[in-house]
Amino acid sequence: MSKPTILTFKDVVPFDLEAIADGGQAFRWEQTNDGEYLGVIGNAVINARQTGDNLEIVSNLKKENEYKIRDYFDLDRDYSSIEKKLLCFEELQPAVNFCTGNRILHQDPWETTISFIISANNSIRNIKNTIRRLCESYGDQIQFNEKIYYTFPVPERLAGLSEDEIRQTRCGYRAKYIKETSCMIADGKVDIFNLHKLTTKEIRKQLKQLPGVGKKVADCILLFSMRKFDAFPIDVWIKRVLEHIYFSGKQMPISKLQEYAENRFGDLAGFAQQYLFHYTRSCWKEIQNKNN
Repeated sequence: MSKPTILTFKDVVPFDLEAIADGGQAFRWEQTNDGEYLGVIGNAVINARQTGDNLEIVSNLKKENEYKIRDYFDLDRDYSSIEKKLLCFEELQPAVNFCTGNRILHQDPWETTISFIISANNSIRNIKNTIRRLCESYGDQIQFNEKIYYTFPVPERLAGLSEDEIRQTRCGYRAKYIKETSCMIADGKVDIFNLHKLTTKEIRKQLKQLPGVGKKVADCILLFSMRKFDAFPIDVWIKRVLEHIYFSGKQMPISKLQEYAENRFGDLAGFAQQYLFHYTRSCWKEIQNKNN
C-alpha cells in the first residue's frame, strides 16, 4: 500500500476552508473532530486542513497530480481582486467581510448535476446523507489510510438501476429524476462533460432538458462545475436577502430578482451569490435586526 501524499499550498490568501466546505456548493465534505475536512473528489480522498494562510492536504493523489487540488479549490484565481471589486457594492460589504476567503469550487459536472437534483426542497444534512448512501451503494471502493471510501457512481451505473433501487438511498420522488437524467447523459443526449465550451445561455437551455433540472439547479451546475460566473442561483436564502436589501422586504418574483442581480453584478454575479448565501444562512437574524 502506497504512502499518503502530503501537499502544502503556502500563502493562499484569502482562503476560508470552513466557508468553502460548508457553504452549500459541495456535499461530500465532512468536518472531523480536529477541525479538518475530509472529502472525496473523483478517485481522490482528500484530508484538508487550513493553518493560517497555508492549505495542508493529505491524499492518495500522486504528487504530480497536485494541479488537481489547485484546480478544484481555485487556488490560482486572484480572490483579493474579486473581493476588492465586490466591496465596491456597499450592500455586499458585510457579506464579503464576514466570509472573506470563500471560493467557488471546480467540481465534476456529472456529480454536481445529480447532487443538485437531490438538493431540491431538501436540507444540507439530508442531501449529504442521500449522496453518501448513493456512493456506498453504487460507487467504487477506494482504500485510504486503512479505511474504505467510495467514488460517485458513473452515469451508466445509475442508468442501469431501477427507480426502486435508487429510491433505497432515501432520495424520495427524486429517484425518477435521477434515473431519467442518468439515462439521458449515459446515452449522450446531453453531453454534460463538454457543455462548458458553450455560452451560459446555451448551457442553461441544454441542462433544463434534464428531468429535475430547473433554472436554479441549472445555475448551480453552471456556477459550481462549469465556471460560468455570471450565473446567479436563487434559493430561499438568496430570495430573502435580495428582497430585504433591494426591495424593502417586499415579495418579488424569482425572474425579477434574477434579472436585477445579473444586471447589477454582471460577471461577478456568481461570486456575489456565494458570499451572500453563506452570510445570509449564517446571520439572517442579525441581518434583519440591523435594518429594523
